[in-house]
Amino acid sequence: MTTATKTDLGMDGWMADDAVVRLREWGTDRAYALPDDLGAEVTIGSSEACSLRLSDASGRLSRQHARLQSEGNRWVARDLDSKNGLRLDGVRRAKVLLEPGCELGLGGVTLIAESPRVIALRGFLARILGYSEDCAETVDLALRSVRLSATRRVALALCGDGDLVPIARGLHRFTLGDDRPFVLCDPRRRPTEEHGALENYTSGISALRAALGGTICVWPKRLPRDFPELTAALRDPSARVQLIACGLRPTDRKDLVSAPIEIPPLSSRADELEQVIDEYARDAGLALGIETVFNEVDRDWVRRNSAASLPEIEKGTLRLVALRDAGNIARAAERLGMAHTSLGEWIGRRRLPWGNMK
Repeated sequence: MTTATKTDLGMDGWMADDAVVRLREWGTDRAYALPDDLGAEVTIGSSEACSLRLSDASGRLSRQHARLQSEGNRWVARDLDSKNGLRLDGVRRAKVLLEPGCELGLGGVTLIAESPRVIALRGFLARILGYSEDCAETVDLALRSVRLSATRRVALALCGDGDLVPIARGLHRFTLGDDRPFVLCDPRRRPTEEHGALENYTSGISALRAALGGTICVWPKRLPRDFPELTAALRDPSARVQLIACGLRPTDRKDLVSAPIEIPPLSSRADELEQVIDEYARDAGLALGIETVFNEVDRDWVRRNSAASLPEIEKGTLRLVALRDAGNIARAAERLGMAHTSLGEWIGRRRLPWGNMK
């Protein structure tokens, strides 16, 4: 009798498998669009004759350093006998297949291959870390950490104040997608009624089974009793789960993760708050399937009533958008997947921008 092959639900890779559309210099906003015509060739170097001319202060970039050509629907970079060669994620290569998020090194220049999904992910990282030019390298370092985590080579650490689980969930959405499971493993977390309520498990092994192909989120100071068994299972080459540790400081649990993403307090980003609120409001509209127009009155309300942290802004904008669209508390609570009384109590502690609502 022939036994049917089972489908592996724990797929490899991350959601950013779309086509690379541009190269961007590390730690900057300088980006170079690639031709729409995959039959075209792109030469990269310091010469004016190159179709992509770069400036390298180190002087290690050759005049004609590399050529980009297509193979199928992907771009491939080939070294043109340059003195210092090509590097893929820091490792020297004669030929590099450009995958979303990979780092292409040429002399003293590093270019990040970006697809639309990688561009969106970088935008979310800038939202949580900072939009300024001074934060650009920090954002790219975080992008590297997320990419490594999403391909299950290292766990991802988030550190900062407050509940970081919503931020971890946002990163999961951008790297693996909403179709993959995101589960929490926190023995002491209380059940909450929120839009898209999280699955929480007190056992690490139970969380592992539920998270196949997706993400497990843990708090290092509130680990399950069977955490050693969970980490042993995650080290198995066949494991198909990424691990995100929230609330981790750089000096904590070095055995668990590397390169933590440190999220700065919102108090240090007062001049960026309006853009943060607008982006969360846009996300709220997408989540609820409605068009969102946030005005200055709405932004001011969020600043005063729901801006203690990034998760609070996310919660406040989502609820405000749902309430305005629904017109009353009962319909808004239904849209949010929460109890009418819970939403009513939340509103009772705040005065809505347009007055009372029943």
